Amino acid sequence: MTKANNSLKVYKDIRMAKIFLLGIISGFPWVLIATGLSLWLKEEGLSRSTIGWAGLIFSVYAINFLWAPIIDNLKIPFLFLRFGRRKSWIILCQMIIFLSLLAWGQIDPTNNLHVIIGVGLIIAIFSATQDIAIDALRIEQVKKQEKEVMAAGAAMAVIGWWTGYKVGGVVALYLAEALQEMGFENYWEITFSVLCCILFLSCLALLTVKEATPNPDTQIGSLAPTVVNWVSETVVKPLTSFFRN
Repeated sequence: MTKANNSLKVYKDIRMAKIFLLGIISGFPWVLIATGLSLWLKEEGLSRSTIGWAGLIFSVYAINFLWAPIIDNLKIPFLFLRFGRRKSWIILCQMIIFLSLLAWGQIDPTNNLHVIIGVGLIIAIFSATQDIAIDALRIEQVKKQEKEVMAAGAAMAVIGWWTGYKVGGVVALYLAEALQEMGFENYWEITFSVLCCILFLSCLALLTVKEATPNPDTQIGSLAPTVVNWVSETVVKPLTSFFRN
């Protein structure tokens, strides 16, 4: 019993709540594409094959490792000094996803399917990009020697991801259905606006997650004296190491 209590005690660590939050932020954008987009296109009378082709935008999640070294090393001006390397990337991606959601609500998918898919691709790309920074920030919350905490953190990250995915899906589906029954013709536009509000709140909550304080003297975006060396250190060497291992 004592051993079990000790195992559960680690979940009382405030860092578990922060890792859980990061999981929610990571999982939430998936519902926009997997649930929101698919159902929206179906209600507009588009064929299953068309909706299936739209699902190909998920493929960007499988290749985000290609630009992970850049995200890990490139510092965003102003945001880097204010929020840190990881959070600045997450905030930037959240802002772009936010604007993309607002744009989605203004487009007629029947006559502008290619635009809808294009905006969905933008959401997927920046969602996959923020996952890189989220994973790095999550790992930084736990020290290497804290193996038990690390295992608990991995579990909380998964639980958080599914929470963000499921809760977002429930909100989107039930809200869209309720608005439709109330007679709102633009119920998807309103639904996407509400999802934007949730996205904004998650971005505010992100500010509670601490990150290593950036060095103000660090030259932003400059990791080497020349562009060639910068590309070599930032892209070529990490990818070479990845495929070698």
